[in-house]
Amino acid sequence: MAEQGKEPSLHNEELEAAVKDFKADQTKEKMLKIMTCLEKATVMQPGALPKGMDPQKIQELIRAGQNGKVPVRMTNQTKPAPIVLKNDKGEQFFAVFTGKGQIPENQRFPAMMYLPFKECAKMAAKKESGLAGIVLNPFTDNLVLHMAGLEALNEKHSQLSVEDRIARDGLSGRFYQDKAAFMEKIGGGKEDFAVECYAEAYRNLSGEKAAFPYRRDDFGVITMNISDTLHMTRISLAEGGSIKGACLSVFCCHNPKTDEGIYYLILRGAKGQRNRLFTVDERGVCSELGEAPEEGSELFELMEKVPWGE
Repeated sequence: MAEQGKEPSLHNEELEAAVKDFKADQTKEKMLKIMTCLEKATVMQPGALPKGMDPQKIQELIRAGQNGKVPVRMTNQTKPAPIVLKNDKGEQFFAVFTGKGQIPENQRFPAMMYLPFKECAKMAAKKESGLAGIVLNPFTDNLVLHMAGLEALNEKHSQLSVEDRIARDGLSGRFYQDKAAFMEKIGGGKEDFAVECYAEAYRNLSGEKAAFPYRRDDFGVITMNISDTLHMTRISLAEGGSIKGACLSVFCCHNPKTDEGIYYLILRGAKGQRNRLFTVDERGVCSELGEAPEEGSELFELMEKVPWGE
């Protein structure tokens, strides 16, 4: 947690490298890498203050929320309006930055908001915004993301089932929060702990009053202490056949000596195609690794992928 008054640290190094790579060689594959990074990125969005609002007061409100001190509820009277840039064709764009280093020292904004990029994309995609898209790092990279790409990103996110979002974001977040504690609890509680994690994440996404639709029988847990430096847990998410998402299983890999960890996901492939293997890192960035191992051999093949395994 950040100290009071301090701005949050952004970790967009992979995104910034992907942007520079694309600027040097503009291929579809490299743009896809940028969009994948943006799915989990937090960015800086400059804003204009409402008329009569004290700049210091608004920054105190924003930082209080970022630091988790108090829940911040912005009203129309206190909420900054995102600053809009216009090109020589008259098209308007939201401006967002991947870090403070992308903003010239002599450039000042009334307010600076730290938001998930997905939220910026949702705001920009609203018809009433009248925007043509978002420009990323306008003073340095000046990468224009047009509305078609933003709409595709929004559609991709909305089509993810609650179950898949839990597997990708909720469960991985719980694992990385305290890897040793997670592995100890899943090893002891097995399916009961898996249900507890899923139920908590499900209600966070669907609302406190949402009825959790799954039972213990819908999960399967296998734990293996391969060596002193590699403990693995497989959580199957479709044992009872009632879980609707594309995610079939997750694999949590932990080195108890160094506290290193890797989180893998196996998603059901399209009709007639092999299942796909993904990994989620500590920042929540999900990356595809290619075809998943054949069913039944996942543990052994993933064991060989772990860089510290003995």
